[in-house]
Amino acid sequence: MEEYSNLSVSGLAELEGGEIGALGLDVGTSRIVLAGGINGHRAHSQLNAFVEVPYSKMTEASLLQNSVLYHRNGKMLFVYGNDSDKFSTAFMPRRPMQHGVLNPQEPMGQEMIQAIIESVVPRTRRNELLCFSVPGKGVGADANLVYHEGVLKNIIQALGYQAKAVNEGLAVVFAELQQENFTGIGISCGGGMCNVCVAFLSVPMVTFSIPMGGDYIDSSVAGVVDETVTTVRLTKEQTLDLSRQPRDKVTGALHIYYEDVLNRLVEKLREEFETSRNLPKLDRPIPIVLSGGTAKPRGFLQKFEGILKSSEFPIQISEVRLASDPLTATARGCFIAAMSEVR
Repeated sequence: MEEYSNLSVSGLAELEGGEIGALGLDVGTSRIVLAGGINGHRAHSQLNAFVEVPYSKMTEASLLQNSVLYHRNGKMLFVYGNDSDKFSTAFMPRRPMQHGVLNPQEPMGQEMIQAIIESVVPRTRRNELLCFSVPGKGVGADANLVYHEGVLKNIIQALGYQAKAVNEGLAVVFAELQQENFTGIGISCGGGMCNVCVAFLSVPMVTFSIPMGGDYIDSSVAGVVDETVTTVRLTKEQTLDLSRQPRDKVTGALHIYYEDVLNRLVEKLREEFETSRNLPKLDRPIPIVLSGGTAKPRGFLQKFEGILKSSEFPIQISEVRLASDPLTATARGCFIAAMSEVR
């Protein structure tokens, strides 16, 4: 996946394969991803994070000289996006979002998410449509969801676009279930939460979220094994294999908390199927597609399947599979939604 800091309008034309018209944006708790080009398979991303570094003229000059993304607010310097990871061992990383929505406890949240989005989404004067992801309703998201969506819409519109929100789970359905006539279950396991959509012929019948994801796993493991969150996250991203026995206390704790998240996710999904009045009558088994950064470790798919089979799930599932690219599925689904509107 390509990454970039800034993209001009001419760069946007290249991203769109020479035909500007629509873009898809995944606004995730841990990463912001822009998709465009043919079938949305050109993707660019930035970490949705920042660190505060001590100000000096020398430091600011050095950041400029090395093309490091930063935002200055008075006498404070904030390094953000992918560049923030370079400083994460020395300074505590901060997130503009928490549990899928803007973090009300982060005073710099709105200012920094605007800077990060502007580093990913180029300005335009052509009034293109940009569809962006929003989480489903759930504990921790309901109260702030209207505000969160409104802030994002204002930021995107200020860049010259029409802005339209798309449920994150539904975006996964759009990206991965075209051959199934957009019928099935899309699940996005992200940093702040897990988003789920049960769709029938592209219509969202049930959508919800649970406030547990990669951040919950990282912070919980760090707390019980006395390691930093950054150390745990790097172990999870680089070496974790959920299909093998844990080799140390960090991977052992990762196994435990992954199982906790998946058990709660499957239990909530089972409850929705048993209690919802909005579900269509299904005459055949439907697929489940898993996506998101939290779904990346080896063995995640097999662990989910095992928990699903033992849950006495009320409907037949034809298959469970990973998205073709779990990190870009939501952005590609938003792009497909935008293109369908344009066409």
